[in-house]
Amino acid sequence: MAFAVKLTSLLESARVGADSLRSNPLRTVLATTGVIIGVASLVAAFAITDGVEVWSRALIARESSVQDVAVTARTQERVRGRAVPVHGYPVLTLEDAERAQAEVPGVIRHALMLNGRAETEFLGARATVQLTLGTASLTDFAGLRFAGGRFFTTGEETHGAAVIVLGHRTATELAGVHDPLWLVGRTIRAGGERREVVGVLEAPPGGEEPDLVAFAPLRGGDALLEPSAAPRVPTLRLKARSIEAVDTLQGQVVNWLAERFGRGVEKLDIVVGTERLHNTRQAMLLSKLLLGLLASLILAVGGIGIMNVLLAAVVERTREIGIRKAVGASRRDIQAQFLVESVTVTTVGSMIGFVGGLVIAFVGTAVFRRITGAGIWPVVHASTSLIAVGAAVVVGVAFGTYPARRAASLSPIEAIARE
Repeated sequence: MAFAVKLTSLLESARVGADSLRSNPLRTVLATTGVIIGVASLVAAFAITDGVEVWSRALIARESSVQDVAVTARTQERVRGRAVPVHGYPVLTLEDAERAQAEVPGVIRHALMLNGRAETEFLGARATVQLTLGTASLTDFAGLRFAGGRFFTTGEETHGAAVIVLGHRTATELAGVHDPLWLVGRTIRAGGERREVVGVLEAPPGGEEPDLVAFAPLRGGDALLEPSAAPRVPTLRLKARSIEAVDTLQGQVVNWLAERFGRGVEKLDIVVGTERLHNTRQAMLLSKLLLGLLASLILAVGGIGIMNVLLAAVVERTREIGIRKAVGASRRDIQAQFLVESVTVTTVGSMIGFVGGLVIAFVGTAVFRRITGAGIWPVVHASTSLIAVGAAVVVGVAFGTYPARRAASLSPIEAIARE
């Protein structure tokens, strides 16, 4: 019963407050403007930064090793500042790679690769390249883009076909006066062997490749590499189902290696590349906090405007307050009335600002896509909506409390007598 009475009183206060707001539409709109701008800024900032984070995560996962676990034998280690050779380390093989794919939970793809240098030649033009021997799945890890041709297939890798893929700069060096794509389908010499060029990579968008590079099937490709004084060992790369699953996969890989190689696992380096993603997350979080701070300042300005309007309303409606108190309204009823007015103004402003923020976010990301070519779209999480609603309530209560208390503290007799 008591709850019903309180609810009825609160609804009556809300009705009186709403009537007051409707009686001064221009003043209400002006008071709401600051909240609208603040919430719109907040929503747009969060939606755009969340969209940039999603795009960055996809870009990093596609073009870097952030989603991979790499396993390499340790051939030397530092002891008292000197490099000391390591003996008895496990050498990973194609069989190990295939078993890892089948036996380690959470692996969606695998690749085995071996790096070295090789001499290439075509029609008198020579180039020493960084040659990567690998399985056909290597293209899923390296994010390779082709200007012409293709990567070697699983069948070609299985049978050790005499094929090769050239980096754009390598093809340019060997093609001489011809276009680099002219080499696709032609035969060059690599490490003294004849190899058919099946593909040429695109030139990097930021400029030239840092090194002359080429790719060939791992099986039967050892003879292409120049002799090296340091031991040359392959690297096994395993891709997790998602970026969040990398740490779990790392633990699974360690357990699998321990079962397969025993104490030899201590001579293997197991590396993950999540540091770059962590740095990106930090940058996005800092951007979001900075934009959130600026939007909060705008909301504070809007809150001050609302407080000024409510203080003016207290002065204008002094007689009304006195009459209400004289007929039985309590201090709590008067205070609730003005708080409801404040929260109503901020809630309406928050709703309008939320829609406006979405419009700004969609327009802003469209401009970004047109200027940069990046596939950025706004992302609105449930937390963004909750923040917009929470901001309305907090600003309404924070800046409506003082005017509400001032109205509630008026004496009924003095209020009625005041002009």
